[in-house]
Amino acid sequence: MPRPGVPDPYRTRARAAGFTSRAVYKLKEIDERYRLFGPGQRVLDLGCSPGSWMQYLGPRVGPGGLVLGVDLTPPAIPLAPPLNFLQGEVQSLDLAAVRALSADFDVVLSDLAPRTTGVREVDQQRSLALAFKAWDLARKLLRPGGHFLVKVFAGPDLPHLAAALKAAFEKVRTVKPKGSRAASKEIYLLGLKRRGGAARPGPAQ
Repeated sequence: MPRPGVPDPYRTRARAAGFTSRAVYKLKEIDERYRLFGPGQRVLDLGCSPGSWMQYLGPRVGPGGLVLGVDLTPPAIPLAPPLNFLQGEVQSLDLAAVRALSADFDVVLSDLAPRTTGVREVDQQRSLALAFKAWDLARKLLRPGGHFLVKVFAGPDLPHLAAALKAAFEKVRTVKPKGSRAASKEIYLLGLKRRGGAARPGPAQ
């Protein structure tokens, strides 16, 4: 957390730019480094509220793309194509409702975080369980050649998730964006180019 009385530069920038959350700059940095998004893509955003990632993704995928946000709480942004929202828990997500909008996705994102208890081991396990649930959904919905980005709290069991992703993607990267607070235990695992089957041509980058 910023020191008392010291403005958070990322929050200040987000407000000035009209974004609902400072978290947008984490996604922006990762995208600029790895070029995840482009025109015409279909992106699934798990844990989308309050909506800053959707705000960023809309212009990136353009009118020919689709962004589907999923959360218990609706995003605090106007929703118009290409932005769509499905209300519900990730643990019991209606896959038929998802597939009614898109049979598969070019990128699956998860910024899910558990309700924290202050007990490090408990919070790490809850975070890891959400990350594995996000990966379970990505296994069902992510196209071959697609990318998967998931937030997780660093802990001793993190290698189990990393190993699962390394078996499924051509490359796996661990990312700690500058926009992530230094005191935070959160990191992102990024799987690039899912293996399996013939990858259909991706949208224009």
